[in-house]
Parts: sequence; structure tokens; C-alpha cells
Amino acid sequence: MNRRRRHLVRERMTRRDLLLGASGLAVALPLLPSLTARAQDVAAPKRLVLMYTPNGVVPDAWKPTNVTSETSFELGPTHRELAPFKDRLIFFSGVDLAIALSAGPGGLHQRGIGGLFTGRELQDGTQFVDGCGQRAGWANGISVDQEVARHIGQETLLPSLELGVHALDNDVQGRIAYAGPGQPLPPMNDPLSVYDRLFLSVRGDDSASDRLKRRRASVLDAVKDQFTALESRLGSADREKLDAHLTLVRDMERRLAVSGLPEGCPVPEQPPALDPASEEAMPLIADLEIDLLAIAFACDLTRVASFQISTSLNRVRYPWLNSMGEGHLLSHAGPSNESSRAELMARDAWHSGRLARLLQRLSEIPEGDGTALDNTLVLWGNEVAVGNTHAHTDMPFLLAGGTWSFRTGRALTYSSASHNDLLVSVLNAMGVPATTFGNPDVCTGPLSGLV
Repeated sequence: MNRRRRHLVRERMTRRDLLLGASGLAVALPLLPSLTARAQDVAAPKRLVLMYTPNGVVPDAWKPTNVTSETSFELGPTHRELAPFKDRLIFFSGVDLAIALSAGPGGLHQRGIGGLFTGRELQDGTQFVDGCGQRAGWANGISVDQEVARHIGQETLLPSLELGVHALDNDVQGRIAYAGPGQPLPPMNDPLSVYDRLFLSVRGDDSASDRLKRRRASVLDAVKDQFTALESRLGSADREKLDAHLTLVRDMERRLAVSGLPEGCPVPEQPPALDPASEEAMPLIADLEIDLLAIAFACDLTRVASFQISTSLNRVRYPWLNSMGEGHLLSHAGPSNESSRAELMARDAWHSGRLARLLQRLSEIPEGDGTALDNTLVLWGNEVAVGNTHAHTDMPFLLAGGTWSFRTGRALTYSSASHNDLLVSVLNAMGVPATTFGNPDVCTGPLSGLV
């Protein structure tokens, strides 16, 4: 379909009729009776997305400009694609990644990404070595998305959805989501895998779906039998680990018991097969995953998600931007290196554009008197503030989305606030009555000034 024809089709279709996928892939989503009915009977569900991008930002391009008050500011060059959603954003200045400033295992990137959404230090360990020879284990706590999923995840087919774009490193520097201490959750980097996880058990002919369920159920039965045989021979510590695994098994059984999609949620088209390790495929992979996430929210298949682009190791080029330097090395260049700065700014702008795409998709999904965007909160973070300094002070945090709990459209300034307090505020917005999160030594409660 050529560009002009695609434009005309969009004009004829209302946003209630269409979620437009990447590369002209049209995913039909008519007005969803299930969402409308739910909104009439009970409050619309609240949703959380964690977003991660690596190696810091170019601060003077990323931060708001011409700030005369918390509600009077202009978007910097990085965030021009977010202009339609300016009133849905909260920028932060003066919020530190305090947990990474304290002594503990690991190097600066390791401590930063490990503590970003857990608010915890890293475990001792020798399995992960950073570029300076620092060693560490996994993060030592649950991440905020999984804490939210513990409270609301059992109401949906999937408690949470972990998505990645070239986030392929099986390393502490490659994980942002944790089910618990030392329990990282790997992201799915292939849109086809995401699609299968969401829709495989409910698409196609019933016999194929039934065969899949029977095969999975037989594996679960075998696992449970093995666990039962082992339980009597284990000590208390090992039994705790076994119980954690059994919890996962029971959750899988619950998911297998779910059949069909909510009324009004047709199975979308299957995405194409793509190579998750291909740098050239990153834009298409990112946009397909964003569109699938929007559909998952629309159909209430999950209410919690994380979306990470690359890892803090970040040995990735962005050829579609003509940015052919490896990301990590580029970030080490100082501000006087104009060519590196230009590449980093282009990458930051592309990252911001992916957030804009997600917000746009959510704004196209009707829900009650508004849209799914009104009921979705996105927290975007990074493991360091600036790549060449590796600083953990004045971190580039950005909140976006619904206004049910926070006053948005603001640029807020703090003085050495701890990001753990920001995570507590996110939990409270999602209905979790927490007063602390992560390491209590660097947490004082909800971050002031948000509500």
C-alpha cells in the first residue's frame, strides 16, 4: 500500500476501529465491548510499563528547556515526538540512584541497572565481570513491576510481559525485571515469540490448541511428581526454593485453564519472522512489540510490562540512523566530541519516539469515557545519568501516561532525592499500599510533590 493510499485509509477509519501496526500491518481492533462494559460496572484497570534505555543521555538535549515554572517548559530536542503528549509527562531533576551510590558489589553500570527498578544492591558473586574488572551477581530484590504483578497479575492471563529489543545479554547488565532476589526475568526479543505467548493457545484450530495444552500439561504433571519425590529429602532452605518453583507451576496451570479471548478481541495477524540479533531489524521489532503490548492491554491479557532497548553492555549500532558506533563506546565520548554527541542525540530521540508510539497506541484504545492511556503509567529510566561520567546523580527519569494519581505536564526539581521514593510512589499509584521499597536505608517513603 503506497503512502498516499495509507493516509486516506487512516482518514476513513476512526481510532476506535484501528491500531496501525509497523510497516503497514493493520491490526483490526473494533470498539471493544469488554472494555466498555467493564468501565460501566467497575473502575478501569490500572496498568504499568517500565521502559529502559542504556548508557545515559545527552542532558542538555534530554532535559526540558526554558523552564520558568513546573508547568511552563518546552521539550528538548530529544523529545520532539512526545509533543502531542506533553501534558501527560513528568520530568525529574535532582533524583539520584542512591542505591548505586552506596558501597556494594559491581561496577557502575552493573550497580545502576541492577538497582534501577529493584532499589536494591547487587548480590556478591563472581559470574559477572564489567569492563573495569568489577564482579557481581544478580540484583538482590524484586523489581517494582513484579511487585505490582504480585498484587494485580493474577487477574489476567499473564501476570506480566517482558519485552526486549536486542536485549540479548544473559548478564546482570542485561536484566531489568526480577521476580525476587537473584531471580532475573529474561525479556522476549522476538515479536513472534511475544505473539505466541499471547495468542498461541487461542488461535488456529481447536485440535492444535488442545494438543498444545495437553503437551504443556503433561510436562507440568511430570515436574510436580518430581517435586513431590524430592520434597521429603530437602532442608528448609531448599524447600523454600522448591515452593517458589511450585508457585510458578501453579501459575502455568492457571494460564492453561484460560481459554479464548475476551469478546471483541480478535486474534491479530501473526508478525513476520525476524532475527532478534539483527541491528537492522531493531526498528521493526520495537514497533511490533509496542503494538502487541497495546493489544495485550486492550484485551486485558496483562496489566504489567517492561520494555527494554539493548542492555548496559550495549555493543549495538543503529544503522537506520546512520549511527555506526557501538553504543557503549559512543557514550564514553565527552561533550566536545561533536560526532559522537550527534549520534547519541539521534539515538535518544529514537528511543523517545518509541515511547511516543506506545502513548499513541494507548490513546487509540477506547476505555470508558477515555482511553487506555488514561489508565496506564509508564516509567522510563536509565542505569547512569551520563555515559562518560557514569554518574548516578540527577538521573533522567520520565513518567508518562495516566493522570489518576499524579499531576502530569510538569518538570519537577528535587535536591538529592532517592529514586527508591519514586518507586514507592509508583507502587502507591498502582494500588500497592507500600511505605518503602528496596533497601530501606535509602528510602523515606513516597516522593513528595507528585500527587
